[in-house]
Amino acid sequence: MTSDIKKNKVRNEEYKIWKKTVPFLYQHISSVRPKFSSRTDDILKSEKRLTFSDKVVPDKKKGLLSTSALYSQGSDIYEIECDLPLGVFYERSEEDSEKLPDPDYGDAFVKAQEEVPTAKWTFLGESITKLTYLGSGLGDTNLLAMSKNGSLAWFRNGIKVPVHIMQEIMGPGTSFGSIHSFTRPEQLSVSDFALSDDFETLVKCQSNGKEEESILKIVDNSGTPGEVLRKIYIPATVTHTVRFFDNHLFATCSDDNILRFWDTRTEGKPLWDLKDTTPNHGKMLSFDVSPVVDTLFATGTDTGIVKVWDVRAVVAATTDYSKRQHGQEPEQNELVNFYHSGGDSVIDLQWSYTSSSEFLTVGGSGNVYQWDLDYYFSEYGDENADTIDMDIAKADLLQSQCLKFLHTGGSRRSIGANGKRNTVAYHPVIDDLVGVVDQDSLITVYKAFTGRDEEEDEDKNKSDEAESQADASNEQ
Repeated sequence: MTSDIKKNKVRNEEYKIWKKTVPFLYQHISSVRPKFSSRTDDILKSEKRLTFSDKVVPDKKKGLLSTSALYSQGSDIYEIECDLPLGVFYERSEEDSEKLPDPDYGDAFVKAQEEVPTAKWTFLGESITKLTYLGSGLGDTNLLAMSKNGSLAWFRNGIKVPVHIMQEIMGPGTSFGSIHSFTRPEQLSVSDFALSDDFETLVKCQSNGKEEESILKIVDNSGTPGEVLRKIYIPATVTHTVRFFDNHLFATCSDDNILRFWDTRTEGKPLWDLKDTTPNHGKMLSFDVSPVVDTLFATGTDTGIVKVWDVRAVVAATTDYSKRQHGQEPEQNELVNFYHSGGDSVIDLQWSYTSSSEFLTVGGSGNVYQWDLDYYFSEYGDENADTIDMDIAKADLLQSQCLKFLHTGGSRRSIGANGKRNTVAYHPVIDDLVGVVDQDSLITVYKAFTGRDEEEDEDKNKSDEAESQADASNEQ
């Protein structure tokens, strides 16, 4: 018992030291807990998910930038209006600065606090686990939702019920239900879907009802949404994540620790695969592809390791037959890797829609880590990843420079047994705006303040220069 207490004290001290190097000031933060009029008895037990709409309405007279968050609770989907201070997100001239009002920072959700929200859409009888906004245009559908059993529903503005449904039947008595129990919160969302860049094709991954394989369904999302075009069977119990690189190339991540790369136009065999066999790095739980630079992707493991890869390097290593001729497996090396403090598992990962270098990861603790690769690209961008001599000092410096922000949200980010996947989202239009929904229904939007170190360094350099000049004058 005494040794355990000592170990915990050491870990706590290490965490305190680690956290001191991470910025945690907010340029803006607002929160709201909607006041529901009904069906709130099991509020902590129901699934909650969050994404943003593409709505962006600036109002210079009021100093506001209006947008909205889309929030699901159980089977209902709500649109929560959000009025942000325009000055925080709007690059303005000195002339604008004088005229632009400066509203209170904590008033983003004034409308949501005053009104009892009513569901905009409902996927009746289902528990929603993922939301993807398709756009606010006059198209056939505006939102796509996935339920806990893998069913999909397409929604249109002005119509509360789905206009298209792709129904799946997977209950607690199936092998799907027995494999993925509530004892592993990070694995609750075991089905997933992704849309091609042109939104014409959808790929959905889920259990096949057999313990030795999972299934991919390539689905039409243009002419007849929900129509299964073909199926692909994967020799892995669970395929938990799927992402597109472009209109045709996509990849899947499975519990056998293999990323498989596919093309929607070819037969049901992967083009190549990525096997991360680094000792002690754990199993991959998440991955995502950059929407801005589609050759970049990142993976996260159950031991807290975050890796950034270039798909071109993976392909080059895979097609290197010189090593295969000698019975050796090709070396598939990441560009760079980071880590979560204390081995916090990486259960979700999302690249920024507006930046080529930023992405966030979500820990099993609920903490949100925000990363920026600018320092890595500036220092090592011209070097081959295989030849970088990354000693411990360089690795620690790289970690501290690239980890730009840590959002903990206090203890509420750990409330409840449900997983944290799809509970954190970047805004698709507004730079650096992040939304979070906690298990107790608290919705938070924030923009991190990451300019502190640069400003302090600049002030320190000026101060040092002034002292040096003063010393030189005294000596003369």
